[in-house]
Amino acid sequence: MTQVRSVVRSSLSHEERTATEPRDKDLHPVILSSIESVNERIRLFRLAIKDQRSGIKFLPGQWLDVHVPGLAKAGGFTITSTPRDALPQSSEPEPDQRQSPFLELAVQESPLNPPAAWLWRPSEEIIGQELHVRVGGSFVWPPPGVNANETHRVVFIAGGVGINPLISIVSHIRQTNVPLDHIRFLYATKVAQYQSIAADILFLSRLLRIFQSAVSESPQNGDEEKGRLELYLTGEDSGRLSFSDISNNSPDEKDGFKTEDTTFHKYPRRIKDDDLQRALGPNKQARESSLYYVCGPPEMTDYIVEYIKKQDSVAPERVLCEKWW
Repeated sequence: MTQVRSVVRSSLSHEERTATEPRDKDLHPVILSSIESVNERIRLFRLAIKDQRSGIKFLPGQWLDVHVPGLAKAGGFTITSTPRDALPQSSEPEPDQRQSPFLELAVQESPLNPPAAWLWRPSEEIIGQELHVRVGGSFVWPPPGVNANETHRVVFIAGGVGINPLISIVSHIRQTNVPLDHIRFLYATKVAQYQSIAADILFLSRLLRIFQSAVSESPQNGDEEKGRLELYLTGEDSGRLSFSDISNNSPDEKDGFKTEDTTFHKYPRRIKDDDLQRALGPNKQARESSLYYVCGPPEMTDYIVEYIKKQDSVAPERVLCEKWW
């Protein structure tokens, strides 16, 4: 029965799958201004907002209905930039130093998804084209119905391109200095090729910067550190990786690598129950004050959400997830 539901759901368009989700009324014109290939499977797109005076407002974690030329149905793609990026910047004294408002998308190649296939056409065919976008989604920070003021820890768990909404949320939290005691980020992703492996991991450089900046804020009295990034690589070539491929500040270790802010699990493996237990928090108070964001492949997301909700001192309403299939 589960397989039947999944097949039926996957045959629906983005707008049909998300019909019950909140979405704005307004469609905004944007210009596809740049395309960057992260690896052979993923492209980063920058959408310049035409109305530079007002920009576009959204909450971190939301997605866009994306209408591309020639297609009647919109595609759905998560915003990977922050809300601040989409608004006019007035802090710079010189106009030519101000950043124009933009939205960023990370889109995986998907020939059977017409809007994604359009975005994967040769760059020279689509650069400069005008698209229309609408903001939607409820998998956001701060979460609706949850008192963010009672949150002292946030745990992010991402699988593959499920990192997309989470990179927007964690970047926003750091960018706006949200007062949290601890941020933990568990990220499992497949490594396709050993060569240029650091570039092959989507948003790795951003995550390293975010968590390296948390080191100086960590307590020195034995309390839980301010932040920790944990990387789990599931591709066959990940066992050949040394930490020098992604960082220059740690020697090799037998089973993985660890710095003040990052743990890299060297040998190919997925996130295990023991990893989740460590992430949940060291005590009852930590678990009660945590929010858990999970986004990844459906089977992974279902298992992790069910596992976390069953643990002592975890309020089910504080375990949030988003699935795309």
